[in-house]
Amino acid sequence: MRARANTYNTVVFQFFRTIHEVFRPHWTAPGVPDIDCARLAAHGIRGVMLDLDNTLAPWRSPAIFPGVAAWIAQAKACGLRACIVTNAGSAARVRPIADSLAIPWVTRALKPLAGGYRRGMALLGTAPDSTAMIGDMLLTDIIGANRLGLFTVLVEPKSAREALPARLVQRPLERLIGRKPRLAR
Repeated sequence: MRARANTYNTVVFQFFRTIHEVFRPHWTAPGVPDIDCARLAAHGIRGVMLDLDNTLAPWRSPAIFPGVAAWIAQAKACGLRACIVTNAGSAARVRPIADSLAIPWVTRALKPLAGGYRRGMALLGTAPDSTAMIGDMLLTDIIGANRLGLFTVLVEPKSAREALPARLVQRPLERLIGRKPRLAR
């Protein structure tokens, strides 16, 4: 009986440890411009995938947040390749922003499923251990990337406007789970 209890305790511990790792980003930052590109490169990161809505630009807006273009230029200067990986379905929305930043893009990524991340890594020419995902949604951007073994950075959403499911389901769940990083910056 004791052996069964020990096995059960080990399984439960492993389950919660796995959940903890999947739900926790490696780093957090107030916004994309606050992320240290040189530090990402020092961690072995060669490619960065970025979410679009509330990470690079307000939801459904063609304008990017201040500092994003300069950060992309700095990332390129540090030797990082970048691309947009978004669940947005409209290339007409994503293309102007991606073109203004001179980076490739993936639409209809269906995050947190693996396909969109893999398409982004193919564009970047990177493997999971040398790729970072930067986004504002714990339940899409971070969980999916963590499951694939990518380095993850969770940024604060920069706009209060967002899709109804995000506002009514995902954000309340994020508050329950917490947005704390695994690693100290």
